[in-house]
Amino acid sequence: MNQTLVHSLIEEFSSFLATRMGLYYPVERWGDLDRAVTQMAAELGYADADACMRHFLSTPVDRAEIETLASYLTIGETYFFREPASFDALATRILPGLITQRRQAHSRYLRIWSAACSTGEEAYTMAILLDRLIPDIRQWNITLLATDINPRSLRKAIDGVYGDWSFRGIDPEIKKTYFTPRGSRFEVAPHIRRMVSFAYHNLAEDQYPSVHNNTNGMDIIFCRNVLMYFSMDRARQVVTNLQHSLIDGGWLVAASVEGSAELFTPLSNIGLTDATIYRKAAAVPLVPFTLPPLPESEELPLPPLALVPSPPPPLVVEPEPAPSPLDRAMALYQRGDNAEAIALLLDDPNLAADGKALTLLARLYANEGRLDLADECCRRALAVDRLAPERHYLLAMIRQECGDARGAADALKRALFLDPDYILAHVALAGLAVSDGRKAEARRCYRNALTLLATLDPAGTLAESDGLTVGRLMEIVRVASAEVAA
Repeated sequence: MNQTLVHSLIEEFSSFLATRMGLYYPVERWGDLDRAVTQMAAELGYADADACMRHFLSTPVDRAEIETLASYLTIGETYFFREPASFDALATRILPGLITQRRQAHSRYLRIWSAACSTGEEAYTMAILLDRLIPDIRQWNITLLATDINPRSLRKAIDGVYGDWSFRGIDPEIKKTYFTPRGSRFEVAPHIRRMVSFAYHNLAEDQYPSVHNNTNGMDIIFCRNVLMYFSMDRARQVVTNLQHSLIDGGWLVAASVEGSAELFTPLSNIGLTDATIYRKAAAVPLVPFTLPPLPESEELPLPPLALVPSPPPPLVVEPEPAPSPLDRAMALYQRGDNAEAIALLLDDPNLAADGKALTLLARLYANEGRLDLADECCRRALAVDRLAPERHYLLAMIRQECGDARGAADALKRALFLDPDYILAHVALAGLAVSDGRKAEARRCYRNALTLLATLDPAGTLAESDGLTVGRLMEIVRVASAEVAA
């Protein structure tokens, strides 16, 4: 084939990978890309690498196709306690103070995200570290989220069984305490496995922070040995999103080989010699509410659903009004300026009666990790209007983050009572059923969601979903449904 055409095809394919997956293949790495695609083509039944690349460029690519590419193009190499200086810093300088602070505030929770977790060793290492640092860990609400784009890696992580190569350099006592021999391999202890939740996530495409995928309000985020595969512009966007996913004062653990301090601006390097850890600046303390107390009964009776609509007001042409505090706060929320948006809403004298503003305030507090205030905001929004299913759904997401699965399920059921077609509530109920081992119920909820999604435009955006499209959610539900059916 004409060499110019070959180069043109590889250039187009590398551009496609950068757009859809964030993977950056400059000219000097086209040979690596060609070799990877050649192997993929042979295993998938294509005539050659060119035919394989043309397929992905000429047909609509869904999540399954992206996962196929990820399986061949992202090969994460990791092991337990990799870059031990980072874990030493967490164990001796960061976590003790954070744990003490949460104890004193009577809010025993921690939220940690291992982004691009590969085969899971990093996330399990963090679980082991927390288990050793917190004697009463069963009394804590620990969120340890681990995500990756490579489905093969995620399946291995979920299995939690590793060979000797994953244990190089590890303290033998840790291996003895937290792993059980399985032939020539070793399985993660059940109580450590239960601490970690694994999920698919595409750092280049998926929304974050978001209460819908649990990527908000993080105390600590690991993002190591992945930014080097992105273009500079894509890496900056990823870091910006991760920064917004951190609470004020939260930490981002990076790899020593990744980027300069400029890439991580406005995060600040905390100045360790052997570890690369950045911190998000602590903003002005979040202001609690001074509104009148809520009624004692949280579950107010639902009024009748068959309401008589009021007649529409007469049409009056008026000048376009200035943006309301809610509009301005929403714009700040979408930019990730949570603290500024919170201050703006709290300064609005009409906040107590504005259900939409209270709902947004709940999202903002959730992004800041203040789940207590997020819960209160959501309940106040429901006190204004208990017929708003999206507010019950948001309350469910907040309750789930707090470790209150029963409260989350109750809120989701109320959302579906008000709107049986609320797709996100069906999906969330399925997730709770999976966590509780109720696979038949999970399959039923997923079927309901898929039936409803099939009636919508795949390119459309679901309301109250932080920009999630119908097509993207359909891919997620199909994969999750298949995993439950397996």
